[in-house]
Amino acid sequence: MNPTDGYVRGIDYTHGYCAELAPELIRLACAARGVALPAVPLRYLELAFGQGVSLNIHAAACAGEFQGIDFNPAHTANAQALAAASGARVLADSFEAFLARGEVPQFEIIAMHATWSWISAVNRARLVEIVLRRLAPGGVFFISYNCMPGWASEVPLRHLLVQHADLAAAPGEDIAARIDGAIAFAQAVSAAGARFFRTHATLDAWLTDMRGRSHAYLAHEYFNRDWQPMPFAEVAAALAPAGLTFVAPAMLSDQLGGIGLPADACALLAATAQPSLRETLFDTLTNRRLRRDLYARGPAHLADAERDEYLRDVSFVLLQHPDHLPQRVTVTGGEAALDAAVIRPLVAALAEADYAPKSLRWLEAHPECSQIGFANLLHSALLLTSAGLLHPAQSRPATDAAAPRCAALNKAILERARADGKMAVLASPVTGAGVYAVRREMLFLRAISNGCTTGDEWARHAWECLKPDGDVPTRESLASDARAFARIRLPLLRALRVA
Repeated sequence: MNPTDGYVRGIDYTHGYCAELAPELIRLACAARGVALPAVPLRYLELAFGQGVSLNIHAAACAGEFQGIDFNPAHTANAQALAAASGARVLADSFEAFLARGEVPQFEIIAMHATWSWISAVNRARLVEIVLRRLAPGGVFFISYNCMPGWASEVPLRHLLVQHADLAAAPGEDIAARIDGAIAFAQAVSAAGARFFRTHATLDAWLTDMRGRSHAYLAHEYFNRDWQPMPFAEVAAALAPAGLTFVAPAMLSDQLGGIGLPADACALLAATAQPSLRETLFDTLTNRRLRRDLYARGPAHLADAERDEYLRDVSFVLLQHPDHLPQRVTVTGGEAALDAAVIRPLVAALAEADYAPKSLRWLEAHPECSQIGFANLLHSALLLTSAGLLHPAQSRPATDAAAPRCAALNKAILERARADGKMAVLASPVTGAGVYAVRREMLFLRAISNGCTTGDEWARHAWECLKPDGDVPTRESLASDARAFARIRLPLLRALRVA
C-alpha cells in the first residue's frame, strides 16, 4: 500500500509551530485537572511532524529524548536539517513502517497535531496501535482534530471542492491551480443562488477566507482524500483500545468552567458531570471546530491538596510587555474579559527582576498580590497562559542545560530569516518551548548576534535582507521598529534567553 494512503502530495506543508505540544504546557494542563506526568527528562514522540518545527524547538529547549516520524521526504529533510542543532531524532516513516521497527522505546508523551482528521480509517487504526505499544504507563497522548458540530456546514461544501479539484481540472494542472479552480467554482455556485448557501450563511465568508490562505495550507487542510471532522465521543471510543482515558482539554481556558459563555450555558456545564457528555455539550455551546485533548494510560491522580501544592510551585514567565496586555482574550467560542484588579498586580509582579520566572507560591506572598488569593491567581495564570501571554517556566538547571541547544537552533533559524519568513518561532530554554517572532524581529536579533549595537544598525541589516523581496519598508520605518523592539520586545527576549 502506498504510505501516503490518500494524503496530498506535490506541495509541502507550512512551517508552523504548535504551542500546545510544548511539554511544560502539557504538564500544566494535566496538573490543573489533578493528573501528574512522570518527571523530566521525558521521552517524547511526535507523529506526523510536518516540517518538524515543533519537534525541533522542543528537542532543543527541553531535557529528554525527542523523536518524530513523517512519511514526506521533503518534510523529513527540513526536520533533519534543524535536528543537526536541536538533537532530535527524525525518522522518515509512515505509521505502518514505524510499527515494524523493533528498537523503539516507550514514551512518556506521544503527540500528534491535526493529522487524525486527514488520514484513512486504516491509518487511524495504525495510530492507535502505535499508542498502544509505545505509550508508557502513566504517559500522555496529545491529539488535536477537526471536530463536530463546528464543521457541520462545511463538510458538504468541502466534498464539492474536492470533487471539482479531482474531476474538473485540466490535464496536468498542479494542485495550486486545482485549488483555485475549485474555490472559484464554489463561489459561482453560491452566486447562482444555491439553496445550500442560503441555508448556511457563513459559507461565503469561509470561501473568501480560503482565498486569502496559502496553497500549502489549503492543500493539506482540505484537499486530502480523507477529511473527517468527528465528535468528541467518537474519537474517545476510537482511542479506547489503546487503553487511554480522557484527562483534560489541552487548552487551559477550556478548563475554566465555560469562561466567556453566557451564565445559563455555564450553569448547564456545571450541572453536567459525565465527562463525555460534558465535552459534547461544550462543543455544542461553542460550535467548536478544533479540539486539543489529552489522554493518559493509567493516569496518576492527585488529591486536591496535592494538586494545589504542585501548582503553587509552578513558575510562570511573561511573554508580553505589561503595557501591551489586552483587556480581553480569545477563548473557545468567544472572548473573556481580564479582571484588572487581579491582572494588573499579577503582571506587575511578574515583570519585576527583569521578568525572571516566579512561582504562584512567590506571588501569593507578594505584597501587591497577597489579597488576591490562590484560586484567583491560578485562574488568571491559566487564562493568561492559554492566551499566549504567560508560559510555565522550567527549572534553572533545566534552563541552563537547554541553553546551548537553543542557541544553536536559533542561530540556524535566524540564518534562514535572511532569505524568507517561513519560520516565525525561536526556542526558549526558559519555557522549554517556542517564542513567536516576526521576520524583522529575527533580522534585528541576527544583527545583534553579529555585533551590531544600535537600532540604526539593526534597521540597516534588516533592510539589506528584505531588499531582494521588492516590497520593502523604508529605512526610517525599520529604524522606528528597531527602537520599539529595543524598548519593548528585547528585554523580554533576553529574559527568555532567546536574545
